[in-house]
Amino acid sequence: MKIWLLEDDPAQAELLTTWLEEADHQVTHFDRGGNLVADLEQGGEQGDFDLLILDWELPDTTGIEVLNHVRTKIHWHVPTLFVTQREAESDIVHALANGADDYMVKQISKGEFLARINALGRRLANEELDFEIGPYIFKPQTQSVVLDGQVCDITAKDFELAWYMFRHAGRLLSREQLLRDVWGVSGLNTRTVDVHVSRIRKSLSISPERGFRIKTIYQHGYRLEEI
Repeated sequence: MKIWLLEDDPAQAELLTTWLEEADHQVTHFDRGGNLVADLEQGGEQGDFDLLILDWELPDTTGIEVLNHVRTKIHWHVPTLFVTQREAESDIVHALANGADDYMVKQISKGEFLARINALGRRLANEELDFEIGPYIFKPQTQSVVLDGQVCDITAKDFELAWYMFRHAGRLLSREQLLRDVWGVSGLNTRTVDVHVSRIRKSLSISPERGFRIKTIYQHGYRLEEI
């Protein structure tokens, strides 16, 4: 998995990075919450990650504030693990209530840490369940989308593209990234992406009235925004 790690202690960051890389994960480390949030809002390739690990106490902000920004301002639902020295039950409850998926108190063991990471990864990989967002219900087993009780007329490839964009709502997605992750190719004419995006706009009636819009980012790609 591609993992973003927010940890201001250099020794702790180095230890966690080593454990994760030994388990074949890719790690991007931040020591300031502001830098992580800036890259989140920039999106694109830098925003392409699968799991977020947060410390609570940071020099410029808190892990809770970063998580709130991710959940309420950018509307990303990426799995999130807190690794922190704060051990009070009220802190744990507060983090989970604000959208954290798991919580570990330092000092942590390598075995338990990687087990928690793997559990979050399995949750991420479980794409057999229906996915509901706004008025849309995505049904991956039948590759169909239900809107207002009606099944939308959508092709298999358009379903894959819409499924990917809605599961990454709020992210800036480059055309090259979409070709790689949805089509599984690189070097294909990026006009292909434009055609399919235009089709899902129409077939899924994506509009502000439905609570979403697909914003075209000049010379880069697209961002599906929840309004």
